[in-house]
Amino acid sequence: MAVASVTDAPPGFAVPAVPRTRFALAWLLACAPLALGWLGDAGPDRFAGVALAPLAALPAVLVAGMPRRAQGRAPLAQELAAVLLLAPPLAAAAGLDVAQGAPPARALGLVALALAIACVLGDAARRAAADARSARLHALLWFALVAGPGVLLFALESGGGPFLGEAPAVVHALWAASAPGILAAQVRDVSAPLVLAPSSAALGLAALCVVAFAPALARRGGMR
Repeated sequence: MAVASVTDAPPGFAVPAVPRTRFALAWLLACAPLALGWLGDAGPDRFAGVALAPLAALPAVLVAGMPRRAQGRAPLAQELAAVLLLAPPLAAAAGLDVAQGAPPARALGLVALALAIACVLGDAARRAAADARSARLHALLWFALVAGPGVLLFALESGGGPFLGEAPAVVHALWAASAPGILAAQVRDVSAPLVLAPSSAALGLAALCVVAFAPALARRGGMR
C-alpha cells in the first residue's frame, strides 16, 4: 500500500506552494535601497558609503524563513527557486558596493552568505508547514532566535529610551548572532572588513541549526 507524502494535499485541495506574495514583497524590498539611491546625487557617492548588499539582503533573510501555516510541505525545488529569484537585486547591490570601493570578495561573499541563510531558513519554514506541531515550534524558535532579538533590542533602547536604559548583554549577544544582526552589522561602512566575532559566528550557526532542525524535533516528539 502506498504511503502518502507530506507534500500531498488533502482531496480537493491544491498542492502546497511557497508563499509567492511574501517572496514578491521581499524582492521589492530588496530593490528599495537601490531605487532610493537613484533619488540622490549622481555617482556612487549617492549612497554615502552605506553597504547595499547586506541592506538588500535583510528582507530576503527575514521573509524566506518567516513561519507559515500548517498546510503541507511545498516542493523543495519551488523553495529554492523562490530564494534564488532574490539573487538579481542582491547581485546589483553588490555591484554598486564594488563601485563604492568595497572589495569584490566582501560584496559577493555577503550575497552568498545571505542566500545560503535564506535557503536554510526557508527550508526550515517549508518543512515546518507539514503539520501544526512543527509549525508552532518553528514559529516560536524563529521569533526567539531570528526576528525577536532585533525587535527586543529596538524596544528596549529606542522605544524605552532613557526609561529602560541599555539592553541587557544577552540581548546584544542574541542580536549580534542572529541572521539579521550579522547582516545589519555590515551595512555601516562599505569599505570596512567583515564585522563578525567568532563567538557571534558560533552562536549564529547554533541558532540556525536549532531553527533548521526544529521541524524534525517536533515530529519526533509527537511520535512518543
